Amino acid sequence: MTLAGWACARFGVLSPTLQQGLGEFAFTIAIPAVVFTTIVRLDDVPVIPLAAFAVSTVVVGVLVYLLSPARTHGEKVINSMAGAYVNSGNLGIPLAIYVLGDASLVVIVVAFQTVIVTPLIVGLLDAAPKRLWSLPLRVPVVLASLAGVLVLATGVTLPEVMTRPLDIIGGAAAPAALFALGMSLHAAEKPNLANPSLWLATSAKVVAQPLIAFAAAKFLFGLNGLDLLAVTLFAGLPTAQNTFVYASQYKVPNGLSRDAVLVTSVLSLLSLSVILGMIGS
Repeated sequence: MTLAGWACARFGVLSPTLQQGLGEFAFTIAIPAVVFTTIVRLDDVPVIPLAAFAVSTVVVGVLVYLLSPARTHGEKVINSMAGAYVNSGNLGIPLAIYVLGDASLVVIVVAFQTVIVTPLIVGLLDAAPKRLWSLPLRVPVVLASLAGVLVLATGVTLPEVMTRPLDIIGGAAAPAALFALGMSLHAAEKPNLANPSLWLATSAKVVAQPLIAFAAAKFLFGLNGLDLLAVTLFAGLPTAQNTFVYASQYKVPNGLSRDAVLVTSVLSLLSLSVILGMIGS
């Protein structure tokens, strides 16, 4: 899908303005639909594995922000997101189903990132300093997260006539985001490998976060077996393409986010295989 987006931009098949339109559609409509339908279908919450994953997210996110060589606050936030925000939906769920046979943890990771991490990120990107920590209620993904939590808390079961259209719309989230990412690659056909922020985010995402998650899961929470493998695997997922979408929406230079998604996605093929080989065996 990313390659198709690049080819359409490269050979002029589609208008360059489509990239912005697809990004806005994913950000405003499709991603919130995925978030809502995922949360309302949660059953049991694997609290301890989630806590181990959350530790890795917080530690890596804060460290990358503090160590980032970026010049502006917004760039530092995106650098931090690139290093700690995993592609839990588009890659995590298929990985959980086909490798682990259980998607319960990755679904709650999706909820954790959308309900807790995303409001913090968009608040840091969007809010004025005097209301930096306020919840940005006008952001669609935050509204979808809050609505999903409300439905889940009340125990209401929504009829299929309501959820099925949202499932169909949400199914466009990954293609739209990846296609927009591919179109953006036409402007920069290869990553800026000289960017120190890129290598900070890549090292944090591919190496540091799974190592920290493994240590937290095993030594802090005493997890073993499938739970330990799941926490480490999901922490090692590549940077989510949402990083690129948010950078574009909030007018932060998106070269880093685009490059981080590409580089970590390629390198994670190796790193995830190593994790499976070392822990899964």
